[in-house]
Amino acid sequence: MRKCLKVLLKNVFLVITLSVATRAAVVGYGICTNPNQEAGICISIQDCGSLFEILTTNLTAENKAFLQESQCGQDKSQSSSALQVLVCCPHRLLKEKGTDSKGLPGNTLPEVGTCGHVLSTRIYGGNVTKIDEFPWMTLIRYQTGLNTFGFFCGGTLINSRYVLTAGHCLKHPDMPASWQVYSVRLGEWNIETNPDCVEDVRGKKDCAPPHKDILIEYAIAHANYVANSKDQFNDIALIRLIESAEYTFFIAPICLPTSDDLRTKSFVNTTMDVAGWGLTEKKVPSSVKLKIMVDVWNVSSCQSTYRTFQMPINEEIQLCAGGAPSIDTCRGDSGGPLMTTQKINGREAYYVVGVVSYGPRPCGLQGWPGVYTRVGQYINWIKSNLVA
Repeated sequence: MRKCLKVLLKNVFLVITLSVATRAAVVGYGICTNPNQEAGICISIQDCGSLFEILTTNLTAENKAFLQESQCGQDKSQSSSALQVLVCCPHRLLKEKGTDSKGLPGNTLPEVGTCGHVLSTRIYGGNVTKIDEFPWMTLIRYQTGLNTFGFFCGGTLINSRYVLTAGHCLKHPDMPASWQVYSVRLGEWNIETNPDCVEDVRGKKDCAPPHKDILIEYAIAHANYVANSKDQFNDIALIRLIESAEYTFFIAPICLPTSDDLRTKSFVNTTMDVAGWGLTEKKVPSSVKLKIMVDVWNVSSCQSTYRTFQMPINEEIQLCAGGAPSIDTCRGDSGGPLMTTQKINGREAYYVVGVVSYGPRPCGLQGWPGVYTRVGQYINWIKSNLVA
């Protein structure tokens, strides 16, 4: 494992000459422990300020040994050997200014009653969501230039500090190398208005609180996700917010399928909800949060469909849904949730069963379902990466 770092240490000029801009947020590969037994995140060495500074300015024999012991892996998707080196960066070096004033623990998952709230006036079918429907839906904001930003993926709030999304929303061949995840927007409905308001039957205006933008502390893609792979296995990621999200009627977490039954359930022929701000039938992003209903496919049928393009489907970690004409997740919906309601111990709640991974282009082709990462198979991975 340390061979890559040894090569890097012999070619420090490669690192020094890199154009290292201030990154909006770092992308990590899991929780780790450094040689000093400090808990941290496995990230690119250039994202860990102090260790990168040691490498480039103070490379004593002792520091060299410490860096070698700190290596926690390689990101082979990077072309430069300098960028491939991953080190265990302690949490204290990742903290930015700001405090968790609400004191809600990030390593605790909410229980039914707090998560997955089902509206009593839920409307089946339709296209435009109600203003307070799916309050766990988030938009991931990217820094695309010096002072330019945009929304290009979605995600799902699963507790006060973490958003569940797709691995390809953090790293993908189609994503320009200069783009960086920057913040997460919560409590949004119409991206063109703030606050969001609707009129009731009497013509009285009812407004939600202003949306909330929270900076990203760091993001973790699954270690086995390969960005340029055809199969897109393990397309799942977690984003940690720099501060806790305060729950309201418009910002609340969804439930995770933690029970053995939900983790292994096939859900074939179950009708599920998908929501987001992705491309509409007019091929432009929607300003308002939309929803569709899709049916889960038998895996063998999905495998036969995608075999045409030599794209394997793994029924243990993926599921397929949709395939009706002009009804599908689309670009911009990536990373968002595939949701279903389940009644457990007499209490009904929404659960996130899948994460939007990929589908046909153009979207909404008849007979071509969307492919989703099966969340139930990653519950242990999710729990192991939650930090208080």
